[in-house]
Parts: sequence; C-alpha cells; structure tokens
Amino acid sequence: MKKITAALLALLAAPMAQAADPDFDFDCTGSLNCQESFRGILEDTAAALNYKALGPAEATGLTGIGIGAFVNYTQVENEKAWKDLTGEDIDAVGMAGIVAHKGLPFGIDLGAFYTTVPGASVDVYGAEVRYAILEGGVASPALALRGSYTATDGIDDFDFETYGLDVSVSKGFTFLTPYAGVGYVWAKGTPQGSLAVQLDEETVERERIFVGLRIGIALLDITPEFERQGDNNGYNLRLGLSF
Repeated sequence: MKKITAALLALLAAPMAQAADPDFDFDCTGSLNCQESFRGILEDTAAALNYKALGPAEATGLTGIGIGAFVNYTQVENEKAWKDLTGEDIDAVGMAGIVAHKGLPFGIDLGAFYTTVPGASVDVYGAEVRYAILEGGVASPALALRGSYTATDGIDDFDFETYGLDVSVSKGFTFLTPYAGVGYVWAKGTPQGSLAVQLDEETVERERIFVGLRIGIALLDITPEFERQGDNNGYNLRLGLSF
C-alpha cells in the first residue's frame, strides 16, 4: 500500500514541480487583445478550479462520512493569454487542499473542499450536493446527479466563481470502484479595481467528462481521477479515510 501511494503521489507531483506558479496579477497596458486574453485565462482557470468529483456515484448513507487530502494539476491551453497579461510562462494551474463529505437520508450526500493554488496566494472554496438516483448494490450500478459551486479569495484583479452540474455512474468490485461522469461547468470572471474600466465581465461554459478509480482498503481510499473540460486536461488524486 505504501508503495502504491508513493507511486501515485510521485506521478502527480512530477509535472506540478515543473510547472510555473500561476500569476493572477494582470497588466493590460502592453496587450492589444486584453479582453480576448482575459477570456482565455478564464477558460483555463475554470478548468482548474471547478469542483472535482473525487469519488464514485454511490450514496454513502446516513452514517457515511469521508475526509481526505487531494491535489490537482490542470494543463493550460491559452499560454499566450497568460504571457500577454502576466508576463509569465504558465504551463499549468493546480490546487492542493482538503475535502470532506457526509451522507444524509434519501440518497443525498453533501461535500465541501478548501484548497490553495500553490505559489499564487489564492484560496478556493467549494461545495456540492449529490443525489443518488440509483444508490447501487452488489448487482446494480449507482447513478447520481451532482450540483456544485466554487469561489476564490486572493485574486485582486477579478472575482471568480463556477457552477457545475453532472451525472455520474459507478460500480464496485471488491475493493475497486471505477466511475465516470459527464456534465457542464459555467464560470464567471468579473474584473475588479482598475481593470474594471478596461475589461468587461466574461462568462464561459464548457462540457466536462471525468473518469476515476477508488481503491479502498479497510478505511483508507486512494482515488486517481482524469478530467477533461473543454480542451483542458486535468489530473486529480485524493487520499482519504471513509467511514
């Protein structure tokens, strides 16, 4: 188990270590396409800082509770936009933080996370409500509908928030539970301060797919996950305890 955990962490940490720290301090004075660049950065930020699934669709039940730590690494697709507005070469945006969920009656689960963007002094808060349309069992898969929300603190140049809606399916096999989902993410960036007179508010919406595998041994679970939103690829890893 220790070897598996170390290998997964090393796999995700390697590209994160090579990526430049994202810079959210914008300067429009030297950019001829400031609004277009702002939209490009918003697309990448929405893919990186949306709410992550990090688990299967099955309901955890009234006594179910889970806590864990997770990391995310999302490749940017608008490198020129970041260069134009920040002057930096940005390859990726990532998060590292904690996540928790609690089961309620009638197939409902509530979840929340708090994360930071390494090197950027940006905090991200998120919450989800998930309803298991099919709670799943020994012979049947689970099917769930999720609504989610995230917002940031620490970005001076614009307010940022996302809303998400997805449907996911999963099926457990002994200690392995593969899952997959599809949905949409809506993001809004509202310029603040001096940029409010230079930039207009931007909204983007992107389709989202994700696949993952929960590996559970006793109370410990390890969950690697791949996510694609628009043209952005993201990689997530959760290590946690489920009761």
